[in-house]
Amino acid sequence: MISIKLNGKASIDIPDSWKDLNFKQKLFTFEMLSRVISGDLKAEPHVALVKLLIKFTNYKPSKKFNRPDPKSEESPRDNINFNLLRLAEQIKFIFTINEDDRQIIPRYDFITNPFPIVKIGRKKYTGKRFELDITAKTDITAREFVDCFDLLSALAKLENEDDKQECINQICAILYPANLNYTQNMVSGQNRNMRKLHPMVRFGIVYWFTGIVKFYTEHPTYSILFKGNPSEDGADKIKLSNEVVLMLQREGYGLPDHMNLNDYFDAQIKHLKDVVNKAIAEGVTVYKLSEKTGIDISTINKLT
Repeated sequence: MISIKLNGKASIDIPDSWKDLNFKQKLFTFEMLSRVISGDLKAEPHVALVKLLIKFTNYKPSKKFNRPDPKSEESPRDNINFNLLRLAEQIKFIFTINEDDRQIIPRYDFITNPFPIVKIGRKKYTGKRFELDITAKTDITAREFVDCFDLLSALAKLENEDDKQECINQICAILYPANLNYTQNMVSGQNRNMRKLHPMVRFGIVYWFTGIVKFYTEHPTYSILFKGNPSEDGADKIKLSNEVVLMLQREGYGLPDHMNLNDYFDAQIKHLKDVVNKAIAEGVTVYKLSEKTGIDISTINKLT
């Protein structure tokens, strides 16, 4: 929490991370976030911040904000009580606003899964762990990540709302399995079960997984694996090809269904280093390697 002193001796506590929020506050926060990213508050993100401030603290705005003049030519930001807005802008862990171009920048600052357990009827389902400390600790397997990654990529291209929802349900079913056996979980009907979850819980789960993807795609080391030759449709893809599976088994990592995600990426980095060093030893130039793999020269030099 951030404690901010107001006039006199009074102070106000404002959350500065997801762990400061209770379940209902998380639902409300994801609702505001969804409205800011693609909904009715996309053009008025400051309004969302004020609504969040009120929800978190019960700090009341002035009547000017409650009943703005519809004929006013002032921006929504100017219509908000200035002091109230200054307080609201202290909420920075959900999204920030680039004041130069008004671009909304979503934040993915999750230390742990925001919904460690979900409840459907009388049944509870434990979500996958992804904890960020000095390192990332997770029980997400290679297979689970790859399939969720592909579903997330597909979700961005779908136009039909029903198809989008089914894609979201499938991601949720993988990250909150009904059966620890991956194959059995995929045919258990858990994706249909996920339809019963609150829409903002499902939105939050997908948003949280998006943050996990960003962690690996922007990681100083693992990001190399996402920078090869682009796929035919121009999208980033991670596939469990037969070559990768055989290599991982040969290195003693086992099958992807049981392999820890960090081990999966570590093994691929090791494999990539071996391939690069072998090619250079055989006389392939760094420039030729860069041309064939799509990996820039400076990155190849780091692998040697």
